[in-house]
Amino acid sequence: MKKVYLALMCVAGFTMLTACGGSKPEKDAAEKENQEAVEENVQASENEDAQEATDVWSDPQSVEELDMNAFYEAGDFKPGATVIFEDNQAGEKAGELPSKWDVKSGSAEIAEAPGGKFITMSGGDSHLFPMVNNGSKAFLPEKFMTEFQFLFGKDVWYHVVFFDAEENEVVSVNFLPTTIDWNAQKKDEDWVNGNLDELDRSISKKKWNHFAVSYDSGNLKIFINGKRLANLPNIKPVGHFLINAQDADGKSHYLKNIRVTK
Repeated sequence: MKKVYLALMCVAGFTMLTACGGSKPEKDAAEKENQEAVEENVQASENEDAQEATDVWSDPQSVEELDMNAFYEAGDFKPGATVIFEDNQAGEKAGELPSKWDVKSGSAEIAEAPGGKFITMSGGDSHLFPMVNNGSKAFLPEKFMTEFQFLFGKDVWYHVVFFDAEENEVVSVNFLPTTIDWNAQKKDEDWVNGNLDELDRSISKKKWNHFAVSYDSGNLKIFINGKRLANLPNIKPVGHFLINAQDADGKSHYLKNIRVTK
């Protein structure tokens, strides 16, 4: 839109030239130059708007599904054999609240696409806790794997937090389309943190993506699309977790096939 403004300024300049009584050749040349500038800047503005539209990330109505058997075989992440919690949205009704989650803030509901149902979040800042053992704060064992599939809208991020049984934050993982960072408390009470840029090289706009965390007697690993991004030793035990969607607007955060195994 800035380019359109510049084009309008050119029109104003031409109007002033005419009002000041320039010669006809000067007026004709100025008019031609002005018209070309207007056309060029309007086209540039349209191109800019079109590029902004293509920058919007995945649309759940058109993305590809993951072949999970092939995914597990090819990647570093392997799920456990015993399911502790699972929500694949089967049996849910579009437009209703997800029945297996406690929504602490914001809002969440079931939506549907050709590939199946999923959870979408709105309300600006949504927090979802899995309902396990009547909301138990310590349902995660000494060895577990948490995973879910997700899509990105534009300019949004996910925040996955693990707590101990006393509600103290132990592990925090944030990821945007371009960056992931993490903080984790070790058993000696020190904190370890890190981050990786250029995450977009690992994220797809055309198919569902996969996030996972595994914990095994203090060894915590973080995965995106089956690739291990972090391997953190001596981390304190955790009891439960939440998924937080910042700036959730119902058109940016999409989750499905959430599982906890051991």
